[in-house]
Order: sequence, then C-alpha cells, then structure tokens
Amino acid sequence: MLSIAFPPLTAEAFSRLAAVAADEKFFIENRHRGIAELGLGICKSVPAGAPISAVQFGGKSSLIFFCAFPFQSKTPATAHAAKWQISLIGNATQLVRNIDPQSENVSAESLSAEYDALKNAKPNETAFPPLSAAREVGGDWYLPTCARAVAANEAGRFEKIVLARALDFSAEEKIPAQPLFKRLRERFAESGCTVFCFENGERAFLGATPESLASVHAGTLETEAIAGTITNDGSNFSVLARKILSDEKERREHQTVVTFIAEKLNAAGITPAEIPATPDVLALPNVLHLRTKIRAKIPPHLHVLDAVRQLHPTPAMCGVPAESARAFILENEPFPRENFAGPLGFYRADGNGFFAVGIRSAKISGSTLRIYAGSGLVSGSVPKREFSEIDAKFSALRPLLNFH
Repeated sequence: MLSIAFPPLTAEAFSRLAAVAADEKFFIENRHRGIAELGLGICKSVPAGAPISAVQFGGKSSLIFFCAFPFQSKTPATAHAAKWQISLIGNATQLVRNIDPQSENVSAESLSAEYDALKNAKPNETAFPPLSAAREVGGDWYLPTCARAVAANEAGRFEKIVLARALDFSAEEKIPAQPLFKRLRERFAESGCTVFCFENGERAFLGATPESLASVHAGTLETEAIAGTITNDGSNFSVLARKILSDEKERREHQTVVTFIAEKLNAAGITPAEIPATPDVLALPNVLHLRTKIRAKIPPHLHVLDAVRQLHPTPAMCGVPAESARAFILENEPFPRENFAGPLGFYRADGNGFFAVGIRSAKISGSTLRIYAGSGLVSGSVPKREFSEIDAKFSALRPLLNFH
C-alpha cells in the first residue's frame, strides 16, 4: 500500500463529504470520543485481521481498515481500505489517498484532478421516497416466543436472552441511504451515540448506536456495559434517572453484562482498572439506559480485533450462557440478524481502533428498508412490556421515515 497525504480542509467540508453519494462508503462518527472517519471507494480488501504493512507518516500509520462483522457467521469478515480516507481532526479535515500499485495506475495529474473533484463535491440531494406502512417480520411471533424464552429462563436454561424484532418498509423505487443518514446524524450525533453508514452498491447498513464495544488507544482498552432501558417520555431527567436506577429488574439485567465483560477480560489476562460500583444513566432522545464504563491497561501486542473477538457477543446482544441463548435466537427469530448487533468500526495498522455494536440500525436493500431492535429478557420479564420497550427503541429511526 502507498498513501499520499493531501492538504486539510475545514470541518464544514467533512460534513459536506459525509453527504456525498458513493457506491462504496464507510462512515463512523462518535463526537464524544473525538472519532470521525469516512472512506470513499475501495482500494484493497483483506480478511479482517490479516497482517498489513503500511507506509508511515509522522510516526503514525495513515492506513485505516473499515470492517463490519455479522452477528453470527462462519464466514470471516472482510476489511476494506478506502481509496479516499477522510478524518475529522479538530477543526480540519485530513485527506489521504490510498493506492495499491498492483491494481491501480495513477499519476500526479489524475490525483490532483481527483482531489479537486472531492474538494468541490456537492452533497447528495436525492429525496427520500414515501414508504409503505410497517410490516412486522414474522407476523405475531414475538409475544408467544418471548413467553417461552422467559419460561426457559426461569427453568434455568438462560440467565438472560435477547430477542429482537424487525420491521420492513418498502418503496416504489430504490431507497437512498444518505437522506436517512443525514437525519440520523442530526438527531443523534451530539447524544453520545456512534452514528454509522456502511454502503456497498444496492445495500447499506446504517444507524445510531449507543453501545461502544471496544476502543484501543495508547495502551488502554475502553468498553462499556449498556443494558437496562426505560422510555424517555420527556419527563424531568432526574425523575427518570431515579426510576431506572431503582428498577430491580433493569439493574439485574445490567449487572449481568458488567459481570460478563469483567470475566471475559480477566480470562484474557486483562484486569479492568476501573469498574464503577454504580452505573450512570445515558439519556437518548427516545430512551434511557443504564451504563457502566470500563477501562483497562493492555499489553502492547493486543489488537483491537482481539478485544472484539473476546467481548462479542455481550449479554446485551445475545445472552448468558451465550451458546444456549444464541441457539434459541437462531431457532426462533424469523429473520437473519446479519450485521444487526454485530461489531463494526475500523482498525489501524498498529492495532489501535474503535468498534461499536450495530444496534438501533437499519438495512437498506434496493427498495426495501428494514429496522431492528431488541430487548433483554431475564427472570420476571413481562412480554408486553418488552414489546413496548422495543417499540421505544424503534423510535430512534421510525419518526425519521416518510409514509404514504
């Protein structure tokens, strides 16, 4: 790989480029963490985690690989180095053009022309088409299946299991990802969520997830447990925070995830340095969650993908024990999860990187749009309450859609 650095642009240019249409596009942003990475086009694709050699600039690797793992698949995920790699750093946009000399012939003139075209690119103004009313994938399967899952839980098969629902919408034309992603970014970018959009031709996976799975930087691993949910009905935050913090079922569900993460890290020889005794409350426009942030020092050789493999799937996405819960999910959910609830993000040649969990998300395939959400079931869960909780989570995306 060979990387050519270009002059920086303004932060406004980054927002403009984020709205540019592209056959292949990788975007991930978490403003609270200072992360904003955009890739346009594909320079090279490799199996995720394959050894990579990168040209170094200023002592730091300039090469980023974007990657989205399915929730469960025996097929290894593919990681992509973008042709144009665009990072928002402070108030400037850094541009890097990655080149694979084995497959691409470029000249100074062609690179200059590409740069000028990118610098002057206009946002995609494609209208979002009207959509049909929502169709529950699988029909009326959830409530009886939820009841069976709770019964299996209380019989000792699980300590916790997460069941998800999906809603399908259709249009009379191809559905563009960018108008919906723009709305998501406007609504959630300042909330602490990670907003993302991975596009490839006719397909796109996008969302605004509150859950970060693993961040590795400067010898430190950061992860978090997010579990326990109530609807944000617009009441006073202090009142809502006291409500969720005093809810025994939500606290028990949350502690299951905290314990799992600590045990997984300890099994990998990583002792968490910081696990607060009491969770804080994450307030989003549609829901509130219990959250525990976890930090640990890691050995120099640990790659962010090692942490991803160790932590995925957490009980917030699957259940405990994981294998029993996963088997029940695969047997009973009437749709494949694909990238829903799977890790997605980027890693660098030095092993640093960031991965979030693909929840509060949507898949666009041609003229069909599918949105996903799930809830955690423990002993004492009430199916109708869980159904309503998922509806509240659907409201991350559903109000942003048009209907006819």
